[in-house]
Amino acid sequence: MFRRFIAWLGSRRAWGLFLLLAITGTLSLMLQAVGTDVPWVIPVQNGLFLVALVGAVGVLLSRLDPLDRRPLIVSIGPLVLGFGLGILLPDFLVWFVGAGVGWLILAQIVLRRNVRREYQQAIRHLRRNEYDEAIRIMGDLIRAEPAESSHYRFRADLYRLQGKPIKALQDYRRIVELEPQSGVGYNGLAEVYLQEGDLPQALIHARQANEVEPDQWVMPYNLGMIEDRLGMSDQVVAHLRRALEEGRPDARHRVLIHLWLARAHARLGQTAEAEAELGSLRRLKRGIQEWQTIIASEQAAALRQVLAEDIALVQRLADGAGVQALDAMRSADEAGV
Repeated sequence: MFRRFIAWLGSRRAWGLFLLLAITGTLSLMLQAVGTDVPWVIPVQNGLFLVALVGAVGVLLSRLDPLDRRPLIVSIGPLVLGFGLGILLPDFLVWFVGAGVGWLILAQIVLRRNVRREYQQAIRHLRRNEYDEAIRIMGDLIRAEPAESSHYRFRADLYRLQGKPIKALQDYRRIVELEPQSGVGYNGLAEVYLQEGDLPQALIHARQANEVEPDQWVMPYNLGMIEDRLGMSDQVVAHLRRALEEGRPDARHRVLIHLWLARAHARLGQTAEAEAELGSLRRLKRGIQEWQTIIASEQAAALRQVLAEDIALVQRLADGAGVQALDAMRSADEAGV
């Protein structure tokens, strides 16, 4: 569990969190040695605890997608504030923390009533392939809450599944207007243009997503995927390496990262590096199996349009095809096939 948490958090954030806790904890222990009978020691220790708490929450929030941060902030913000007020006014600590915990419980009920019911209804229709009904529900929710970008994001996904890219683009552009510092809207635009085969436009928006959110692995992942299609091998290697460093993607995404890295190295004539990437790919058996299940799904039409050839190549490589398969691909690229 701990290793999975560290992998999800990413090496840089994990080190930052470790240093934060180590420094504040060490200082608190040093103050303990000074003696708690000194009047200023306990207030300073409490302040260090608050710094550690706020810093840890900040690190965790930075790992989340910006559109997913708001519900968490609404839920736990008052609890953190309660701790802070309790430290400043120790006699009322229990009351402040109690109020924060009470809000934490209430917030889950409020958020579920206001939003989750509509999402659950839309998802039920989605599972039955009733896209019009699901989109209608999200449309009603958008009219009620027009400034909530997560609603547009979900509806855009529905439009993509329904095969209506133009409407999906409109919703992603609205997300960009509402959340210009979020990579979600730009990333969605890049994915739709990629699906439609407009690689230059896909590249433009993928770069924008990567610029506004350089610490999210999804952004260099999608950028590397588009650069792979354009044969930009040096950039593919740089961005996909960073995707692996920013926060370890799940197994199925790592499968494709290693495929594209192998392909980039093959294009660059770096056979040993390509072989190493293929070895990493073959060890991800669970990820390969997940892709086989996903790509066969009735609702995976958009994914099949973009990734079917890559996943078929992954299977051939997993079955024993060597780097020569990538060499053949490279030769075809060079010949303009």
